[in-house]
Amino acid sequence: MDTHSSRTLLWVKILIVAGMFLAGALLYPKLPDIITTHWGVSGQPDGWMPKAYGTWLLPGLTLLMTILFPIFSRLDPKQENYPLFARTWEIIQIAMIAMMAYIFAVQLYASIHPEASALVGRFILLGVGALFVVIGNYMGKIRQNFFVGLRTPWSLSDPEVWSRSQRFGGWMFVLGGLAFMAEAAIWKYEIPVFIAVITAVVVVPVVYSYVLYRQRKP
Repeated sequence: MDTHSSRTLLWVKILIVAGMFLAGALLYPKLPDIITTHWGVSGQPDGWMPKAYGTWLLPGLTLLMTILFPIFSRLDPKQENYPLFARTWEIIQIAMIAMMAYIFAVQLYASIHPEASALVGRFILLGVGALFVVIGNYMGKIRQNFFVGLRTPWSLSDPEVWSRSQRFGGWMFVLGGLAFMAEAAIWKYEIPVFIAVITAVVVVPVVYSYVLYRQRKP
């Protein structure tokens, strides 16, 4: 990836994080003294903080993520592979940072408009679904590393197993993301759908990676 593109994507990340802090500062006077900071799978609030801390929790975590992403890639034993999927790596970072900003926007809106809190679970599931679709579309381009992608002992030991596992995992992420987005629209089976999707995107690709490895190295 050329220097101009790299700088552009860096500025996108900086602007998203800065926008979160700015939104928190501008809306701070309108926020209640206690704000919700966490919602359960069913969308019910189950975590609260004084606004002096809760307002800055997500912006702070997002800033920390933005700082740590490049550090982790430099510490990766397979750091030489990152230039091979540099643009994909940047897009995944931006997608995750944008997801944090989206959740923060939902949090602020629900805090100022408590009557909308019943919809928070649906909005968050919609955002997570969109994130899964984005990541799934790029997983096949990820090269071997210890930080991002489907990392199993079998995929890390065989480049072919890695490549095929990422493509398969990418499909699972896309399908799981679409299922999340559909459930966000109907909001009827959120807990079973959540369990099924997490199983599909975590357990099934790991099993696939193992089976593929055993087929190649009996």
